[in-house]
Amino acid sequence: MKRRFLNKANHPMFGRNHGKFALAKISKPGVLNPMFGKNHTIETKQKMSLAKSKVPLGLFDINNTLIKTFNNQIELAKDLNLSKSTVSRYLNSGNLLLNKYFIRKINK
Repeated sequence: MKRRFLNKANHPMFGRNHGKFALAKISKPGVLNPMFGKNHTIETKQKMSLAKSKVPLGLFDINNTLIKTFNNQIELAKDLNLSKSTVSRYLNSGNLLLNKYFIRKINK
């Protein structure tokens, strides 16, 4: 982001909305959209997920031994059959999860 736009009030579109004509020109509905009728493969979805994953996580036992590593919170949540928000809460608090595990960030 450009330095001059760090203050959002300096952005030229601050407080304005696009009109219907502009939105129609921006939008690419139906056949005009390059992804129309296409789906991402599972491999592509995994690649996109890995590209977005910024914080690898580790699952540690009570003795601070690394049990398993995960690319992101969602993978860890699926492995433990929990919600992502539960994983996030325990990651931020540092509390013991399920009376067995600690969740910590791992440096790459």
